[in-house]
Amino acid sequence: MRSRGSGFTIIELLAVVGIMGVLALLAVPRVSDALINAELQSTVRQLASDAHHVRQLAIMRGANTRMDFLRLSGHPHQVRVFNELSQEMREYRRVLPARITFVTADENFAFNYLGEPIAFGNPTPNSTIWIQASNGRSMYLILSITGRIRISTTPP
Repeated sequence: MRSRGSGFTIIELLAVVGIMGVLALLAVPRVSDALINAELQSTVRQLASDAHHVRQLAIMRGANTRMDFLRLSGHPHQVRVFNELSQEMREYRRVLPARITFVTADENFAFNYLGEPIAFGNPTPNSTIWIQASNGRSMYLILSITGRIRISTTPP
C-alpha cells in the first residue's frame, strides 16, 4: 500500500491566499501614497533645477528673465519662462503632473542680468511657491533675496 505524500490541503492553500489578499489590500494605500510623495519630490526638485537654469540663462544672456508659476483653470498647472521682451521661451515650458498643484496664486521668479532676484526692476524679498500633492502633502520652493533657491517641507 502506498503511503500518503506530504502536502497542503486545498483549505490550507485557500486560507493562505485569503490572508495574502487581506495584507495586499492593507498595503495598497501606503504604496499609492508613497508614489504620490515621490512624484511631489521629483516635481519640486525639477522646478528648483529649472529656476537655477533660468537664473543662469539671465546671466548668460545679460538680460532679465522671468519664470512664471501659473494656476490655470483646472489642470494642468504650468511653468513658463519669458525673456526680457516678455516673449515666452517655449522650450522651457513645464506642465505639472495632474496630482501636483500650485497652492499660491500666480507667482514668478525673475532675475536680472547679474542673476539677482528682482520684482519690477528692483531687488525682491523672499518669494515662496507652495506646491501640494493630491494626498495633501506640501513642499515649498523658496527664492531668497540673495538668489539662493531652496526646497523645504515647512513654510518659511
